[in-house]
Amino acid sequence: MNRELCYLSATDAIRRFRAGTLSPVDLMSSVLEAAYEQQATANATTVIHADAALERAHLAAQRYREGNARPLEGIPVAIKDESAVAGWTITNGSTVREYVADKNHPMVDRLVDAGAIPHVQTTTPEFSCLGQTWSRRWGVTRNPWNLHYTCSGSSGGTAAALSAGCAPIGTGSDMAGSIRLPAAFQGLYGYRPPLGRVPTASGDELFAFATEGPLARSFDDLVAMQNAIAGPHPATYAALPAAPLPTQYDDLSGWKIAFSATLGSPAISADVEANLHHALDGLRRRGAIIEPVTIDWDLKAIGDTLIEGIFGIYFGDHFRSLPGDAYGQLNSYVRMLWDKYRDRRASLTPAAQCAAKLQQDMHAKVWSQGYRALLCPTSFTTALRADFDPSVEPEVEIAGRSVESYLGWAATPPFNLLSRSPVISVPTGFGANHVPTGMQIVAPAYQDEVAFQIAANHAAADHSGLYTSVFPDFRSAP
Repeated sequence: MNRELCYLSATDAIRRFRAGTLSPVDLMSSVLEAAYEQQATANATTVIHADAALERAHLAAQRYREGNARPLEGIPVAIKDESAVAGWTITNGSTVREYVADKNHPMVDRLVDAGAIPHVQTTTPEFSCLGQTWSRRWGVTRNPWNLHYTCSGSSGGTAAALSAGCAPIGTGSDMAGSIRLPAAFQGLYGYRPPLGRVPTASGDELFAFATEGPLARSFDDLVAMQNAIAGPHPATYAALPAAPLPTQYDDLSGWKIAFSATLGSPAISADVEANLHHALDGLRRRGAIIEPVTIDWDLKAIGDTLIEGIFGIYFGDHFRSLPGDAYGQLNSYVRMLWDKYRDRRASLTPAAQCAAKLQQDMHAKVWSQGYRALLCPTSFTTALRADFDPSVEPEVEIAGRSVESYLGWAATPPFNLLSRSPVISVPTGFGANHVPTGMQIVAPAYQDEVAFQIAANHAAADHSGLYTSVFPDFRSAP
């Protein structure tokens, strides 16, 4: 396996393709080898579609020779086993329900139209409803940086595949942090776009808390992938007009940016907080004026309200549609949610009211005070086992304090309720256990470029260097 090719960025690969110094076939061969190799360690993939991918790689090479390559021509893209690819079996981590897709998800359509090549499906917890990635169907997916710990979820398989060198970019979805959390736990860039920026699957238009989005090892690749997937699609009425992101950004001179280390959480690990402050110092070197703000949210209540809303608009009906004998075949964490929500006809009113209060607080403390964005951790800890089960362990300890185990360790749910705000998780370094940490960049509603300009400057400050000289070594627990 050519390790250098496996960790080549998409933007660098495209430069080499255009210069004729690298073939898409050679890149695809290397990442496929990495995909097979990691199955015994990280376990990030469900099915590897090698033959079809290599065939498409040969066609991509021909396009470069003929001078008609598309923006992501020949770039391998990992696909979460939730998003439809025509002809692929989609399981979403379940033994209860699967189907063979007859058409692409709109996001996949846009990637394929841009020349990217789907080559692996990546693991997800059952029905994508856990912050870790394990299931009866596919087993435990582990963090390539330290196999003892979680890759997070629910887009954990995509993130682990990128960390393991299987692809430079990959797809995710996010209804409570499922893009941002795996990005943080694996040193990646992950973007939760504002509602409507990325086209949804037909029928999901009213699911306002959730969106599809990109994961990437580098900032430049995040921009390239987001530009490829954003914009209208004929399959859905809920897509904003295309608004391509710039590839170059100015510094942050004169920008006022707020930060909160806890958002009101009773606990944050010392390494997560130290890495956050290190990242803030880097942004200050780029000209930003960064100041603390007091945000004291009840994160457990916010998380509970979000999940209640998710069941009110989506999962409740989904559970009620399962076969009558499905309960015993479900994973323990799904049974936990089933027991709590299956027979409840939840209203969206509490979620709407909670979102309104969050927005009022953000306006009073951040937007009306002249701050361009809010910075905060993505997760308050890195120390969750790969097979952690919140249905068995209702609490988790962080820095000597106990928090609720399903979402209490995550700083992401408020911004799913604030679904019009673009949010990027960026890498900030390593925890004491060698698991990466992350920071969220939260911008005002639909001001995507604000979040990306801060992320660009964060990348320029090079806090972590995660994928410049250091790669996962698939170590076990220290």
